[in-house]
Amino acid sequence: MPGPLAAHLDLFWHTEWELPGGAAHRQRLLTLPAVQVVVEPQDATVTGPLRRPWVRDLSGSGWALGVMFRPGGFRDVLGAPISTLTDRDVPVQDVFGPAGDQFAAAVRGVVTDEERFAVAAAFFADRLAAPSAEQLAVTAAVERVIDDEAIVRVADLARACHWSIRHLQRLFADYVGVTPKWAIRRYRLVNAAERVARHQGVEWDLLVSELGYSDQSHLVRDFTGVIGMPPARYAAACRAGRS
Repeated sequence: MPGPLAAHLDLFWHTEWELPGGAAHRQRLLTLPAVQVVVEPQDATVTGPLRRPWVRDLSGSGWALGVMFRPGGFRDVLGAPISTLTDRDVPVQDVFGPAGDQFAAAVRGVVTDEERFAVAAAFFADRLAAPSAEQLAVTAAVERVIDDEAIVRVADLARACHWSIRHLQRLFADYVGVTPKWAIRRYRLVNAAERVARHQGVEWDLLVSELGYSDQSHLVRDFTGVIGMPPARYAAACRAGRS
């Protein structure tokens, strides 16, 4: 990520597909509390944080360029609370005006990944001001959740940040678009999936208690929603992939 953009952007990504006639592929992606700007041959959208799985049926051929913002990094661009974008896709022109359509056309006018990334970097470099102190604080709070698996409750995060729970909740609604509880659960479930993939043990009963689930079935339901399959099936799939 170019230096001046690093405070706002997490990564650029690009994907292409070409499927034989009549074939289809269901693509399912893990969703995290981030805003993404996505340009495709026919569409260009700003996608808010998704609390549901991202699922798309692909056919024929196509490509997509994505710009993923760091949690908190899109608030000042939007000029409104990120919670207004949660679970929504909006056309790029709704956020960037005519410049959004010009950006999408410029991306479509080049061919290679490097050229598309360069167009995206130039577009956002002209529009991203120095991050505010609140933005940096919120991004740092989310990074605490990612890095410290001991944070399993909202009170843990509030204490680590030296904020009240109410202040934490307000900042997350404004800058991240999801509640602190949702973000903590999501990252802890991702951690659990990573341990399963590495054939490491997961203390599910303990995780149920730590994350405030009423019982293990609710945790399994959320794990399935995040990963796309129940823990036992995911573990079997990981074992099969290594054999």
